[in-house]
Amino acid sequence: MPLFTYKAKKGPVEIKEDIIEADSQDEAIAKLTRDGYYPIRVQMVSGSQATAAVRPESLFGARVKFRDLNTFTRQLATLIKSGVPILKALNIISEQTENKYLKNIIIDIARQVKEGRMLSEALNNYPQIFPSLYIAMIKSGESSGTLEQILLRITEHREKIAEIRSRIRSALAYPILMLIVALATIIILLAYVVPQLKKVFIQMNQELPLITEILIGVSDALVNYWYLFAGGVVVIMVLSKGVTLMDKTSFDLLKLRLPLVGNFIKKIEINRFARTMNLLLTHGIPILSALEITIPTLGNLVYRNELKKITEDLKNGQPLGRGLKASPYFFPFMVNLVVVGEESGRLDEIFEEISSTYERDINETVKVALSLLEPVMILVLGLIVGFIVFSILLPIFRLDVMG
Repeated sequence: MPLFTYKAKKGPVEIKEDIIEADSQDEAIAKLTRDGYYPIRVQMVSGSQATAAVRPESLFGARVKFRDLNTFTRQLATLIKSGVPILKALNIISEQTENKYLKNIIIDIARQVKEGRMLSEALNNYPQIFPSLYIAMIKSGESSGTLEQILLRITEHREKIAEIRSRIRSALAYPILMLIVALATIIILLAYVVPQLKKVFIQMNQELPLITEILIGVSDALVNYWYLFAGGVVVIMVLSKGVTLMDKTSFDLLKLRLPLVGNFIKKIEINRFARTMNLLLTHGIPILSALEITIPTLGNLVYRNELKKITEDLKNGQPLGRGLKASPYFFPFMVNLVVVGEESGRLDEIFEEISSTYERDINETVKVALSLLEPVMILVLGLIVGFIVFSILLPIFRLDVMG
């Protein structure tokens, strides 16, 4: 169904510019009129103009969530598996997609498929929405005639990522809430309670303990110069962001060298690398292409650069295992398994084993870290609040003793 860009007016001041789907210009005008809009301009778009018109990066505030893309993939897999032609499946999904931007994208993909393009070619017009891994898998499914199986595997792969993210967010929810409440309590004590008690201490006309004077000094600074504290936080955030943008490779290298945290980050990157390689190799994608597709999926630039070097060595005939062994950022356990996998011709199965092993390690580490985080936070925040309360009460106790 053709797409039309329009500019329409609703009410005395509201003007809207968007895209609408209709069989003809007259029908597009009729739809706008039924919705209470007065059309100013309605123009049909086609071909590359239609693709550009619905690109989410060209629309302010456009966004396709991780979950939205998962839903689209699973629905498409289910419909194709049920025998629904791909074009009809895309049209069905577009009708029930709530995300307006994704809806427009699906409509344009359906248009391109109708014009004779392969699904992977149509998806390739939206690299910001469909990653290279996603498109490569779709292309593999089209070549092998197993598109529905590929779509289901992609969905499982993405849902596992979403599950890990959700588990970490859920585990962090309570500590973050506790931190916010504790910080709010500390700010209220320093900004409102201590200034009131300061007046009482002045009326008492006695020498205050050192810790009480320190507390009053901190309270006065917070009350009188709060904007400096807020500005300092903003400056630190901006500077830290600027440093990471200027030299992200060095920053990523620093993260890998941190005690404890560095090994955890390595496990995350290796798990992501192994899981993606397993997914690609299992479905017949050559190892060299699989490496080139996998590299952009990694979050740490050090690992990206290492794998680029290994890819070049692979082109020159060097085995993957030897390239990984030469790098200091891959664990010997993983490297030895890859060497065995190359020798036995079961590299895809080896990558699955590597992924499962490090995923278990990551889950266990997160579980232990989060179980320790809560008592440590309670202890630290308790000490801070205890210091404030003790500093407030100490002059009163001394007054009772002197009295």
